[in-house]
Amino acid sequence: MNNILAKNMKVMLGSAKPETAMSGVAAYPASGSYVDVSGFEYVHILAHLGTLHASDTPTLTPKCSDSASGTLDVIDSSLAYECNVTDDDGDVLMWSIEVRKLPLDHHFLALATSGTLTNGSYIDVLFFLENGSQPVTQPSTVVSQIEWMG
Repeated sequence: MNNILAKNMKVMLGSAKPETAMSGVAAYPASGSYVDVSGFEYVHILAHLGTLHASDTPTLTPKCSDSASGTLDVIDSSLAYECNVTDDDGDVLMWSIEVRKLPLDHHFLALATSGTLTNGSYIDVLFFLENGSQPVTQPSTVVSQIEWMG
């Protein structure tokens, strides 16, 4: 019973809608609203790539900050993923990060974008905040939370 996803995870939206274009966006969620992961054990970032324009060169990198609107700092350069625009359309990328191993006082996370993003490449980003087996409350943007154990 303690392994129910809806009880163990808080879901935060990184992009407003699945059809969000990466063009001109520096990070998900947008600056000024980075995800506060303090008090959680792990954060899992899921990025579902949409159509990637052949002229774009997107790189996705989880980064951390000391405030919700601060400067994003690199956690580890090995976390960066350079998208292959010829065959990454529709792929799902996932990062799992242990919160206690983040730099001191850097508990605000975002998925940063870099590279050429001017032609309309698309992405959907979700953050799953894991709080062990403690129940958490979902934000109002999670329309339906259904549990069934049968």
